[in-house]
Amino acid sequence: MLAGALASATALPAAAVLGAAAPAVGAPGPAPSPAPTSTVTKAPCPGTLMPPPPSPAGSRPPKGSPTPAPTATTAPGPAPRYPAPAVSAGDHPVGGDQLGSNGLVLSVPAGVPRPPELDATSYVLADQASGQVLVAKAPHARLYPASTLKTLTALTLLPDLDPHRVITATTADQAAEGTRVGMVAGNPYRTDQLWGALLLFSANDAAYALARSGPGGLAGTLQRMNATAAELGAHDTVAVDPSGLDAPGQRSSAYDLAAIGRAAMRRPDFRAYVATREITFPGARQPDGTVVAPYPVSNLNHFFTHYPGATGVKTGFTTGAHRTFIGSATRGGRSYVVSFMCSDTVSWQQVAGLMDWAFAHGSQATPVGTLEAGAGASASASPSPSSSAATPGATAAPPPSSWPTPTSPALQGTASPGPLQRWWGAGVLTAVLLGAGALVTRRLSRQERRPRRRD
Repeated sequence: MLAGALASATALPAAAVLGAAAPAVGAPGPAPSPAPTSTVTKAPCPGTLMPPPPSPAGSRPPKGSPTPAPTATTAPGPAPRYPAPAVSAGDHPVGGDQLGSNGLVLSVPAGVPRPPELDATSYVLADQASGQVLVAKAPHARLYPASTLKTLTALTLLPDLDPHRVITATTADQAAEGTRVGMVAGNPYRTDQLWGALLLFSANDAAYALARSGPGGLAGTLQRMNATAAELGAHDTVAVDPSGLDAPGQRSSAYDLAAIGRAAMRRPDFRAYVATREITFPGARQPDGTVVAPYPVSNLNHFFTHYPGATGVKTGFTTGAHRTFIGSATRGGRSYVVSFMCSDTVSWQQVAGLMDWAFAHGSQATPVGTLEAGAGASASASPSPSSSAATPGATAAPPPSSWPTPTSPALQGTASPGPLQRWWGAGVLTAVLLGAGALVTRRLSRQERRPRRRD
């Protein structure tokens, strides 16, 4: 029954959050608390199609009345869209000059069909091995990432946390806002179990437990997440909350998410987690002594579970971010990665259509940019104190030899320390430290609440 509840939670992005734990053995589960009001207003996704206007009241004739004569109509014009997002990518955008556009960018020869478009504010399709960007729409639009940011959380922390290390849940972990896997304060959990909960089920309680267990605690994890992003050339990204929940100053871009997802898929441990369909999460002892039995937790990534050749990666949804996504697939020796941000309508089937086009025609397309770290980077593309405070949203893997050699342990797939600080700017450090303090305060103030589901 619980497995069914877990699976049904994927059907609607704003479904109710699952309880703090599975039903206890011999006792009913804990009663849910009221959901707090969201602090982020849901605005339309820039550059996406406007919904059709509702039919006027009484426009349908009564049943049994004669059919009215047809009236002359004009040919329909282009479907109306919300205004395109503002993009500030500098004179030489990261990845190539064409990627500074706020519209669709692609180049296919005559006779090659155009790829199907995704109705999202921004998206990127790239060759996973070479990093060549084949299709992009507003790739550097800075938006809320939602739980796709957990990909960066994992990429940063996997080298540091032994998978067999035991982490004891805190009351703050248990009370995490949004989607929770059901950690119970005072109970022990192995790190690999928390990685499964984070990457399959998008559990925010697992995100906070892992982040505070990294070197330097929560603030250190956020600092290193931003350093890792900068080393990848993901200069649109500022991490303020390791779960990806909407937070002032937090942002990313479709370009950055594709680069981060591509880097994460280099790690065998990360690939193994995101390629898992289901795990058994451990039971726990409640404060009243009742015991919760272990229960199954399923992968929420419908693209992975349905698309032949899919290899990962991560879904996301919040009120401010709308739907976000990173996905990858391999067929016939070729691998592609796709990311999109801010959509209310894109489904896994539409992502599958874009992937189908890539496998059929991607080799014929002329690249419009690259995901290679630092390609086309300029100082203006790096986050600054003023830009990091802006609220976004308003406006089988290829062989390792085919990838560029990174320098940080998160990107190398080793656990040895490395000089992650060299990309770090004082302005972003200040913003992250302030954000970490605010995050702790926000979590502690909501310990008695159980909000609705948000990845």
